[in-house]
Amino acid sequence: MSKMVQRAVALVVMLVVVMGGTIWGVSSMTIHYQPLDSGAPVVMTVNGDEVCADEYAGYMLYNMAYYANMYAQFGMTDVWNDEYAAATLGSSMPQAAKDQSVYARVVLQKFNELGLKLTYDQEKQMTQLRQDTIDSMGYDAFAKQIANFGFSDQSYNNFMYISQCYNALNEYYYGENGANVPSDEDLRQYFADNYIAAKHILISTVDSTTGETIRTDEEAKAEAQKILDRINAGEDYDALMNEYSEDPGLAGNPDGYIFTEGEMVTEFYDGAKALAEDEVSGLIKSDYGYHIIKRVPLDVDGQFENYKGMLTTAVAGTMDDLLTQWMQEADVQTTETYDEITYQNVRDYLPAEVQEILNAQDAASTDDAAATDDAADAATTDGAAAADDAAAETTDAAE
Repeated sequence: MSKMVQRAVALVVMLVVVMGGTIWGVSSMTIHYQPLDSGAPVVMTVNGDEVCADEYAGYMLYNMAYYANMYAQFGMTDVWNDEYAAATLGSSMPQAAKDQSVYARVVLQKFNELGLKLTYDQEKQMTQLRQDTIDSMGYDAFAKQIANFGFSDQSYNNFMYISQCYNALNEYYYGENGANVPSDEDLRQYFADNYIAAKHILISTVDSTTGETIRTDEEAKAEAQKILDRINAGEDYDALMNEYSEDPGLAGNPDGYIFTEGEMVTEFYDGAKALAEDEVSGLIKSDYGYHIIKRVPLDVDGQFENYKGMLTTAVAGTMDDLLTQWMQEADVQTTETYDEITYQNVRDYLPAEVQEILNAQDAASTDDAAATDDAADAATTDGAAAADDAAAETTDAAE
C-alpha cells in the first residue's frame, strides 16, 4: 500500500475514533454527497472534476490535526507551535492535502462510473455515527468538533460518504465473488507453483533472542555435519530434528514451514527450492547458523483455505493497490491558488462557517487567557498589599 493511501485511510479511522462512534440506533437522515458550491476558487482538477479551495483547505487542516494527534502521543502537545517541527511538517502539507483530494475524487468517480449504490448497512453506519454523536454532545459541540478538523457540516458528510464509497468499491472488487477475485482453481495453481514446504534442523551460531554468539562457525558446522552424517546413514530425520534442532519456531511448526520467495532468508529459500520432494540438503549456512533442510510435499488441498486470502492478494492485489494505481494514473492539474495555500494561511481558505467557529474559539481562548492574567495580577497585588500590611504591623509592634 502506498503512503498516500495509507494516510488517507488512517485519517478516516482517526476521525471515526475522535468523533466517538457508538452503538447503532435509528437515524432520521441519510447522508448523500453534495458539492460545497461555495464559489471558492478552484485549486485543482482531477480527471476534469474541480476541487475548490475550501475543500482542499479542509483536507490540509485535517492532515495537520492528524499529525498533531500523532505527535501528542509522544509528548509534543502542540507541534504546530513548535517553530522547527511546524516548518518541517508544514512543507509536506500541500502534498498531503493534494493526495487526499485526489483520493476523494478518484473514489467517487469510480463508484459512480460503476453505477454502485451503498447498502443499507453502509448508509446506516455513517449516518448513525453522525446522529449518535450529535445526540450525545449537542449540535453546537459537534459543529465545533468537526470544524477543528477543517470540516463544515456538508464537507464532513461528503467525507464520510466517500469513505463508504471506498468500502463499496472494496466489496465490488474483492468481496465474495468480487470482480478481481481469482477462481479457486487459479489460486490453487499459484499455490502449487510458487510455494514450498520444508523442514529444517538448525544448529545456531547466535542466540535468536539476544543476538549473542553461542558457538563459533567452525563448532556449529562440525556439529551440523555429525547430524547430517547420521541422516545419510539412515537415521530418522524427524527424530533428529526434534532432538537437536535449535529453531525457536520448531514447537509451533512441527510439520515444517510453507513459504514463498521473500519470506525466508535467501540461503534457506534457495536451498529448499533446489531440492526434490523428500530430498535432504547438505549443510546450508545463513546468518543464523547451519541448516539441514528437508523439502516435503506441499499439502495444497489441506492448506488452501488457510492461505486463500494471502494467495488472493498475491495474485490480484488489494483495493489499496488498485486505488494507488488509479491515483497515479489520474490527470491532476493545479492552479495558482493551489500554490498560495500553506499550513500557515490555510484557515483563510476554509469554508466560511468553519472559519467563523474557529475564530470564535480563538476569541474565547484570548478572553480566557486575559481573565487568567487579570486574576493572577489581582492575586499578586493582593498578596503584596497583605505583605505590606504585615510588615507595617511588625514595625509597629517593634516600636
